[in-house]
Parts: sequence; C-alpha cells; structure tokens
Amino acid sequence: MTSLGTGADWMSDQWTIASALRLANGCVKDARTLVASGSRNAAYLSQQAIEQIIRALATSEAIHIERHDAHQLDKIVRRFPDDHAEKAALKSLVWLEAYATTFRYTLPSGQIPRAPDKAKLQEAIVGISSLILRVAEHFKVDLDDESKPAQTATPMRRASQQ
Repeated sequence: MTSLGTGADWMSDQWTIASALRLANGCVKDARTLVASGSRNAAYLSQQAIEQIIRALATSEAIHIERHDAHQLDKIVRRFPDDHAEKAALKSLVWLEAYATTFRYTLPSGQIPRAPDKAKLQEAIVGISSLILRVAEHFKVDLDDESKPAQTATPMRRASQQ
C-alpha cells in the first residue's frame, strides 16, 4: 500500500479505490441475477464483491493486505479503526469469506458443500449493494465511468468523529 496524499501514490490509491468499487458493483449485480436463478455461484460472487469493498476501504486506511490474507475478510476488517463508518456493516458480511475458497471445491468426503440459505444470501446482496453506494458516495466514485478515479481517498469515519 502507498502513503496517502503524496503525488502519484495518492492518485494510485484513488484509482485502486474506484476500480475495486466498480468490480464490487459488477460482482453484486451478477450475484443478484444468479441468486434469482438459484445458482450456488451467487455466494462466490457476493464474497468477491465484499472483498473488493474491503480492498477499497483498506486502501484508504493505508492497510496493506498480504497475499495470504486476501480472503481473510474478518482478519482484514479487524485491522480497521474502531471509528470506521462501515466497520459494523462489514463485520455483518464477512461470513461470506467461506465462499471464496472452500465452497468452490468438493469436501474431503467428495460431496459438494451446502449453499447458504437463499434468504440469507439475498439479504447479504442487498446489504452489499447499499454498502457499495455509501462507499462510492464517500469516495466520490462514478460507478459507471471507468475513465475516472475516486475524487478522494480520505478514510471513512462515523459522523461524530469527522
């Protein structure tokens, strides 16, 4: 991760934030379509969406995510400051991390892991969609225009802390 607010590194952070949020938005849109059709792959794409949101937020916090921790969403979120505006929302969605790895493979028994409850997954997709919009608004990211970086990389804090 780079230091914030200085030259090209700062602009790189703005691009990373914007690109991660756009990827998250695409994943959650696809997850919404897949869950409606009954596809178990909706869980994987939901996990990918929350992972990208966490990546965007970690970038603004100058938190470096080691490769071996990339799918350890709960571990990454624990590193966020307690006054982070979205820490509670993120904590409520990190259960999806299981669908990044083990869910994509058969169990040791050779069986396929059980898909999450459809209603719980739909609720998570709604939460992720709302989270994307809040985070994009904070960073001033146009989710549809890939030619522009985020307009700010300032970390998110609860209103009383700003």
